[in-house]
Amino acid sequence: MGPENQEQQLLVEYEIPADESVSMAAVHAVSSLKECEPWELSPLYRTIDPEMLDDLCESQRDGIVKFVYSGFHITVEEGEYLLLRPADHG
Repeated sequence: MGPENQEQQLLVEYEIPADESVSMAAVHAVSSLKECEPWELSPLYRTIDPEMLDDLCESQRDGIVKFVYSGFHITVEEGEYLLLRPADHG
C-alpha cells in the first residue's frame, strides 16, 4: 500500500446531522473515533470557543474552518461535513 492509500485511510468524513451543532458534532466524531464517551475528552472550549465555532460555520456556509482537537486535525466544510485526520499524520 502506497503513501496515498495510507493517507486516505487516515481521513474520516463525518456528516453533521441537521439537529446537531458543529461543535457537538466535532466532540461526537472524535469520541467515536477514540472509542470513548464525549465527557472523557478534554473540553472543546480549551481548544476553540464552541459558540464562536457554531456561529462562524452558520454564517459562512461556503467556507472552511480548521482546528486541532484532542489529537485530530478537524476541517469543517460548508458547515455540513467534518473531515478528521490524526494530528500525528501531517
